[in-house]
Amino acid sequence: MGCQMVPTVAKAAPVTIICVEPASPSPMTYATPAVALLSFVVSAIIALRALRNTRSVARQKATLDLIEKRESTEHYRAISRIFFDLQSGSGFMHLVDPTPDDKPLRKAVFDYLNHYEIIAIGIRQDILDERIYRAWMEGAFVRDWNAAAEFIQRQRWKHADGRWRYRASVYENYQHVACRWSKDAVRLTEASFPPPAQPAGPGDAPLPEPIDDIDLKN
Repeated sequence: MGCQMVPTVAKAAPVTIICVEPASPSPMTYATPAVALLSFVVSAIIALRALRNTRSVARQKATLDLIEKRESTEHYRAISRIFFDLQSGSGFMHLVDPTPDDKPLRKAVFDYLNHYEIIAIGIRQDILDERIYRAWMEGAFVRDWNAAAEFIQRQRWKHADGRWRYRASVYENYQHVACRWSKDAVRLTEASFPPPAQPAGPGDAPLPEPIDDIDLKN
């Protein structure tokens, strides 16, 4: 409350004091910042949801494109046939120390396994849509891992400096996803298959050290 002294017209008259009640602030004075903050939060949530939806659609499209490429591209169809024929026939272990005739088969098997490893990295990095790919390929993905597990284990053993070293990083992402999807997937460790008595073939040469490591999610 504020008070003012107002003199009267007559000189002898006493001074009259008039008190003025200050106006109460409008509720909107306090509401305006709150409304602005709420509007900002709502806008941010909408933007994040739109971004998440855009990324999800991009992952789904990339996954469907990859599946379509595998099913229709002649290169993938050819290496799929070679892998299946070996899987249902002589197996893969003779490719550890290949003959000249076996070298194209060895390359085809590695191409086939490499494409699974790339897919597994894409899944673990949220680049590919795991739900879509798993719905289409889970059975073949795990089956092919189990079929090639012994061969992969053999490739993990590298001979250097007169002794064997186990490289668990060889197809580790493929193994991770296969074992996460199925309890029947073979889980390779250093103890799964011991190294051979003697080195044999190009696969026993030491692998180069990685330049950098990708921190993959579990």
